[in-house]
Amino acid sequence: MAMFLPTSPELPWRHSAVRDLASLLTGAAAWRTPHDIPCDRLLGPDGLARLAALDGDPAALMAWLARHPVSRLGHYAEQLLAFWFSLAPHIELVAHNLVLRDGNRTLGEFDFLLRIDGEPWHLETCSKFYLQVEAGRDELVGPSLRDALPLKRAKLARQLALSRHALAAATLPAGFAGCRIGALVRGCFFYRGAPARTDDCAPWLGWVAPLDRPWPCQDGGSRWLWLPRLSWLSPAVAEASALSDEATLRTGFVAARAPQMVAEMRKSEAGWREWRRGFVLPADWPDGELLASLREKIQTGAP
Repeated sequence: MAMFLPTSPELPWRHSAVRDLASLLTGAAAWRTPHDIPCDRLLGPDGLARLAALDGDPAALMAWLARHPVSRLGHYAEQLLAFWFSLAPHIELVAHNLVLRDGNRTLGEFDFLLRIDGEPWHLETCSKFYLQVEAGRDELVGPSLRDALPLKRAKLARQLALSRHALAAATLPAGFAGCRIGALVRGCFFYRGAPARTDDCAPWLGWVAPLDRPWPCQDGGSRWLWLPRLSWLSPAVAEASALSDEATLRTGFVAARAPQMVAEMRKSEAGWREWRRGFVLPADWPDGELLASLREKIQTGAP
């Protein structure tokens, strides 16, 4: 099994939701698009100071999340960003999830319409985590086998073009026809061997390993942390009491039907922090029928 570098630069913030928000605002793109929005446009001149203040007192952020409960990772990321857009003084949140229709047919949905320093922007966002199915193959798929990198690339390109659609002017708020387009793409790619780096490859990389085989580990003093889906956005920090050894986690995953994400945790002066992460695969993953259906969608370009 190839060795991997640390999964991400260390973040200074401690509160989990603040770290997730900071990862969205300051992280690198999972893959590059022609419309990647610069981090400093979203942060503004005092963004780092505001994140530090939130880390010290996250009550406003936690109250926002409590008012907008979600169960899906993408919706969680959107709520974090919506909170920031309502907080940052240089940004005005004009619309969120505005639907564009042609009669009864939905053409698409604008994730965010913003005024950034007074300038109108259409911003599309996504947070995706894709696994390599077979060593030596480039295809990257979602752990549920309902999504894949080429499908998401194509969908994102369609979404980014929505404001140029002939019917968009009648739906968009005043001043947003022909507005600037931005993409905020976050996530991590997971490989069975050494990843093939490309110019648009995700800088945050992880590993894939079978449940019943030793997991990649570079430090004999490392411990392990299971990461539920809503904890995927930022590198983990944890107390020692939350950590496990590999054997204990493996036993807990025996009945799992889907890949499980784990983080290798190393002790530092600031406590236990994520060093690398990976997906542990059940013996019957991937399901042959689901994978065949997904590959057919990729070949045909079906949404």
